Amino acid sequence: MWGNTWICLGDGGVAIRILRSARELGWDTVAIYIDDDASHAGFADEAVKLNSVSDFMNVESIVNAAIQTQSTHLHPGYGFLSENPALPIALSQATNGSEPVFFIGPAPDTLRIASDKMLSRDLATSLNVNIAPGMRVSSASHVRSFAKAAGVGYPVMIKALDGGGGRGIRVVEWEEGVEEAFKRCLGESPSKQVFAEKAFTGPGWKHVEVQIIGDGTGAVNHFWERQCSVQRRFQKVVEMAPSRLSRKAVQPLIDASLKLASHLKYKGLGTFEYLVNANTNTWIFLEINPRVQVEHTITEEVTDVDLVRAQLLLFSSPGSSLASLSLSNPPPPPASFAVQLRLTAEDPARGFQLAPGTISSSEIVWPQGRGIRIDTWLSQGPGAGSEGEAKWTVGTDLDSLLAKIIVRGSSFEEMNQKARRALRELRVDSQAVKTNAAVLAGVLDHPNWVSGAIDTLWLERNLPSVLELGEEAVRQRTKTKGLDNNQKKTVSSSAAVGSGTTQLQPGSLFHLSLSGDSRASTKHTVTLSSIAMNAFPEKLSGTLQSSFFPGSTTPLSFEFTQSTSAAVSSGDFELADPNDKSHVAAPMTGKVVEVHPAILASGDDKETRRVRKGEPLLVLSVMKMENVIVAPSDGYVVRAGRGLRVGVVFGEGMLVCALDAGRISNKL
Repeated sequence: MWGNTWICLGDGGVAIRILRSARELGWDTVAIYIDDDASHAGFADEAVKLNSVSDFMNVESIVNAAIQTQSTHLHPGYGFLSENPALPIALSQATNGSEPVFFIGPAPDTLRIASDKMLSRDLATSLNVNIAPGMRVSSASHVRSFAKAAGVGYPVMIKALDGGGGRGIRVVEWEEGVEEAFKRCLGESPSKQVFAEKAFTGPGWKHVEVQIIGDGTGAVNHFWERQCSVQRRFQKVVEMAPSRLSRKAVQPLIDASLKLASHLKYKGLGTFEYLVNANTNTWIFLEINPRVQVEHTITEEVTDVDLVRAQLLLFSSPGSSLASLSLSNPPPPPASFAVQLRLTAEDPARGFQLAPGTISSSEIVWPQGRGIRIDTWLSQGPGAGSEGEAKWTVGTDLDSLLAKIIVRGSSFEEMNQKARRALRELRVDSQAVKTNAAVLAGVLDHPNWVSGAIDTLWLERNLPSVLELGEEAVRQRTKTKGLDNNQKKTVSSSAAVGSGTTQLQPGSLFHLSLSGDSRASTKHTVTLSSIAMNAFPEKLSGTLQSSFFPGSTTPLSFEFTQSTSAAVSSGDFELADPNDKSHVAAPMTGKVVEVHPAILASGDDKETRRVRKGEPLLVLSVMKMENVIVAPSDGYVVRAGRGLRVGVVFGEGMLVCALDAGRISNKL
């Protein structure tokens, strides 16, 4: 038995989940954290602070922290580092006394294959497991050559070898889209390696995965399957266990998973992922995720097995095995259903842009009741203290996932009704942080979900109707007959910044003080007509209408900035003017990873500042995914937005450039 388990990933939700299981086993625990991601640290016996979010991906930093805390075992969570064979190798060479630090996960040789999607495909081929046509590619021209090969054609999927969670994946429908898609996938790949694969998408194709556990001797077992077909941009949104496929359709996937895992002498938890065509019963192997998955929760609910506890116990002593843990045989086929709803800080009304900002504990109400489980990092551990109201920050470097709402029922119908009730009780009332709650509610209400007619592109095809259903569900949950909840709330603008008061709410009244003739008796109104960026009280920008100028319909742009904010000073950047048609604004907040050369060009040569409509002007990294802002028209860059450069965090609504959309020549 060991004394310390060190949680190495900054995702507070998974860290809390693993820390809880470890503490239930009576083991000492150590958490690592950074200032912007510390909610999980209060659930550990000891905490170690890292310098930056990049340290969570730095093997040397992780190993040093393990040695510093005299940890004997390290759990990698479920970030990219959990799939990197360099980590267990480095840990095996680091010692606390006479023993190395043990890695809670597969052996390095297993990780080398399982974490590389092409090596996993090669293994599947050698074991006669179905795969889609694919090949490694090192350039966009290689992708085009692959698409022209016999039996391939478009659409083609470009994937990072080490991508995941929707990162490093693009579907290309035609040849013209290859160049940009290849570039984005390469940018999102930690190893800068990608491959191309024939895309199987559309009606009938479902994403199904099998939960596996092994003890490193070749002995493996399964805990049935999950269906994860409700996706957006290949990011899972809603998952369910078991799938609604027949046992006959699922069994080949289970058999293939056991074959692959046994050959690898897999140790720990792993997920083997597939695409299944419900219309033809054909299926193909996709990849191995050699770690605990975000959606492991629903498997736990329908099998009544604590998967994380089982994983920890496998590494508790040299003699631990599936047999010694009574896990040699699969549990009975699930008799109940469970669904996981991923609540994210994304605004569906604005193209699912990340909605960064601050959330306070008073702004959250979680659903409760039998069969409802909430896994979230918006929580304080017993070691965090209880002084004042708890606040959490959603930033651009970390995952947008706020919470996992897990609901179990004895039947699909009971599960779905209970999940709908849970979403009606959910409240996240932060003005800065918007959520996808309406999307989740719309999925559960949609007749296709109820009937099981879901595929991997279903949500993107049906998003308007899903949002309409969800928004109606959200409106209905706020109506209680006879309850007077419409009283206006008045907040003074002179309230102390950072006092913890909710500073801005729909219907709030503010006192506006203006300099000028105090003898004037005319009263005027100022109406906030649109918000470009809301991180109030740190920053609020947008447009307003005023009765100061009778008859004028021209909105005025404004920006309020908290002078004591730790954020970048507003003087470093400039706000785009919504009334200036030459201004190109950043539609979201993110880290700048690429700027068009025309924006950075200097000198008098006008041709160096030329851009074409559709060309990428700016690439912003948000939660490790690259987002492209393109030129709205042909033209010349008149000037760059102040402070714009690679590496800075650029705010929503800030000026990217001023663009002269005049006619440009066609000469090269």
